[in-house]
Formats: sequence, C-alpha cells, structure tokens
Amino acid sequence: MGTGHVFVIQGLLEHLDCDAVIVPSDERFVIESDWDAVVGRSDGADAAGLRPAGWATKRFGRAGACDACAPPLPTWFIDATWFEGQDATTAAQDLAGRLAATLREIARAGIVPRHDRPHPLVAVPALGTGGGGFNEIRGLLLDLLLETCQDVVGMTAVDVAIVAKHPADYSAFQEVRRRRPSPERDLAPELQEAAGRIAGAARRGELALFLGAGVGVAAGLPSWSELLARLERRAAVPLDDLAPLDRAELLRRELGEGFGQAVVEELSGADRYALTHATLAALGCMEVVTTNYDTLYEVAAGDVVRAPVPVLPGAVVQAGVPWVLKMHGDLARPESIVLFRSDFVRYDAMARPVASVVQSLMVTRHLLVVGTSMTDDNFLRLAHEVAAFQARHGRRYGGPAGRAGQPDEGTSLIGTVVTLTPKPAQERLWRGRFRYVATADGAGTSQEAARRLAIFLDLVAMLAAHRDHYLLDQRYERMLASAPERRAADLARRLARELPALADGAPAGWRRLLHQLQALGASADG
Repeated sequence: MGTGHVFVIQGLLEHLDCDAVIVPSDERFVIESDWDAVVGRSDGADAAGLRPAGWATKRFGRAGACDACAPPLPTWFIDATWFEGQDATTAAQDLAGRLAATLREIARAGIVPRHDRPHPLVAVPALGTGGGGFNEIRGLLLDLLLETCQDVVGMTAVDVAIVAKHPADYSAFQEVRRRRPSPERDLAPELQEAAGRIAGAARRGELALFLGAGVGVAAGLPSWSELLARLERRAAVPLDDLAPLDRAELLRRELGEGFGQAVVEELSGADRYALTHATLAALGCMEVVTTNYDTLYEVAAGDVVRAPVPVLPGAVVQAGVPWVLKMHGDLARPESIVLFRSDFVRYDAMARPVASVVQSLMVTRHLLVVGTSMTDDNFLRLAHEVAAFQARHGRRYGGPAGRAGQPDEGTSLIGTVVTLTPKPAQERLWRGRFRYVATADGAGTSQEAARRLAIFLDLVAMLAAHRDHYLLDQRYERMLASAPERRAADLARRLARELPALADGAPAGWRRLLHQLQALGASADG
C-alpha cells in the first residue's frame, strides 16, 4: 500500500476534511475553548469523559466516551506542554516522542479513510505553540514536529496534514521542508520542474486559478457527471440516450421549481475543504474563477487571509483580499445555477461581464486549471476567442518544433492544465495555448491518482510559500542561519518598536515601513 506523506497547509483544523485529528491538552487534561468545534463541545460542557485511558502515564491516547461531547472524527489527545525544569531541547524532544507514539497508535487503529482516500489522513496542529509553553522556541519545535511526522509516515500507510493556523508558522514549516530532503522531491523531474514554474508565477503575482468540480471530489462532493446521476435518481427518469447538457435540461423540466433546491441538497453534505482546496488557497492568487457551486474554496481562502472572501458576481472586491468568480452560480442563490442546455446557449447574453473577466485573466495572468476535464462549453469558447485574438495581434501558438520536439510556445501560454492522468489528444489540441501536466501515469487507481495530485499541489505550495513571514519574529530566531542575520533581525525589531512613537505629522513612509516590518514578524510592542 506504500508509505504516507506529510502535507503542510495553512488553515483551521476544524475546517479540513480528514479521517482523524490530534488535539493538544495538558497534564491535567484541560482542553482550551479553541478546540470546541474539533472535540464537539458546546456551552462549556464538561469534557472530562474524553480523557484517554492511561493519560497520567502515557500523556497521549484516543478520546474516551463522553456524554457531553461528541467529536465528529476519531480524535486523539496529546499533552503538548513544557514541564517546568526541563531544558528547551529535552522538552521539545519529549513532545516529539509523544507525537510519534500517537501517530503510530493511529496507524494501528484501522481507521477507514473517507471519500475514497487510499490512506487515512491525520490532521495535526502546530502542537505546543499556543498555551503549551513552547512559544519562545517555535523554530526549534516546528523543525522537530515536521521531522517526527516525516519519520513516522515513512514507515506507515498514514498521511499527515500539519495544519498551521498562523502565517508565520506556515512560512516556517515550509522553510524547514525546503531545507531537508522530503518525499516531494521523489516526484518525476518533469513534475518538479512544472511545480517550480507554477510556484514562480504564484510568487510573482502572475497566477490566477480556474477550478472545476474535480477539486471538490476529495472533500466528498460529486463530480459533474455524478451530480447529474444523483439528480436523475431523484427524478426517476431514464436519460442514457441524451448528452450531458440535454440530460440536465430534461431534469430541470422533470423536477420543476425544485431543481435548484435539489442541487443545493446534493452539494451541501460536504462542509470541510479538501487538501486540494487548502494547497491551492495557499498559493495566494488574488483572482479565482470556478464553475463550482459550493463554498469550500472560499472557506479555505478565508482561513488563509483571515477574512471573508468576496464572491462574484454580487460581492464588492476589496483591496488585498482575493476574490472568487462563480461562472455557473452559487449554492447561496439556487436561482443562479447554470446547468442546462438553454442556459449554456444563452450564457454570453446573460453573463457577458463574467465572460469578460475570465478572458481578461486569460490575457493578463497565467491560468492554473485544476479539477476540470476541459469540456465546459463556456470556458472553451472563451479560450478559443482569446487564442484567436492573441494570434491576430502577433502572439504565436504552436509554431515549428524545437530541439526537444515540442512546438514553439511563443512568449507565454494562456495557462497550465493539471490532470490526474495523461490526456494526449487534449494536449495535442491545445498545444501552444495550454501546457498539460499529468500528475499520475494512469497505471494505478483513480484514488491513487487523486492522492498524487494532492502531493504535487503540496509541492507547488511549498515552493510558492513566502519565506519571510517569520524572519523578524524572535520566536523563530534559531531558524536564522548566521550571527549577522540574527543581529540584523534584532536591529529591525528595535526599529519597529521606535516607529510608533513618531509624531502624527511624520511622513507616511514611516507607517509603510512599520507595516512591512510587522509583515516580516516584527512586533511594535516588542
């Protein structure tokens, strides 16, 4: 069955779709209110019943039965505190040892993965960095936690998702990963090269996303064809002899006014985002277009930016906050859902401004296309129009073959299409317009291919992550490589403490400098 993989995401543990969770506690088994949603506690209920057997000696274990709390997922607890009298290294190593033992116990528990995952996925927060007492040695601790997870999954068939709530922790985890050998580096060289290209575009602010239904399948949402099949069962009518759009058209007639609500009900069961949503949201793309109706991507993106994400059309775009454009409607407004032949035929007349936004991204950004089979009539028409427009204005597509046997792609492409398996005919059709990246070779199962996609996107996210959110934060000082770096960081922190004392009439540039220093981890209050 193979070994596991360690993913790193930025988000909230209670929002991630997974198969088991690890929750921090202390020696007395006090569970902070931050974890109420994870452990199923409300109104300050007594969680003593969740205390694992043997807690006093093991200081980790699976949740016990509790009448007052109902964890929605298999839950393990771990004492994540620093015992008084221990030195920093010993305390961090002890916590890492408890984490290793906990992960091995989970691997032996026989947990059945949800949503066709080939391996159980265990979500782990940044243990010990809250009330655990390790706040001042965060850099050392995060290094040990990551190393521990990688060591354990290398010997078990369990995947681990380290969930960093704070941007500085996420940045630090990713920097540690970049410095050490990791399984992502075992991907084929062409996939590593593709990941580097995509990550580079993301770091430069040149990347936009186009997401299809496949992104949500890992969270338990149906694909487009499966959605139609579910609606067909509701309507109890045979549709085998119709094309997909015509099937939808007939279903609307059969279900009548209840069609929109039927779609909402079929898609509302998934309330946690998948690894794919989280890794894509971490790329920091400001413009995202989707044909999906669900809300999972905007929840994942909101967890990253720590603010609500505007959804277009309808919402107001905010400076510095990413937005999501829903081409085919939103579950929040069932009447907006586009799923029928007649709607697709009339789409340009009904939603011309939406099409214009999509085409502007095709011209001005590199579009990363994930989770779609490239068969959506509206998207393909827009792409063909952009290609024809660019060709008329001197942009070359699919010119003569070069030394590697590939056509000249001109100065740039419309985008990159990431697929589960090779699509040779599509790749040939779109050569010079879209670059295709297949993350699996098609020899394994569809579940293994989906996991391979998640690992590829995890590599992209690691390479794209900002390397400096923790740079001036004293808690991560051990991650700085040299004494000059540490001295420079100390000087920058001193400057950050001085700037707020400037008179109100001081040039605005000082405030901008303070904002930048704070973005790098310096605190104005020390």
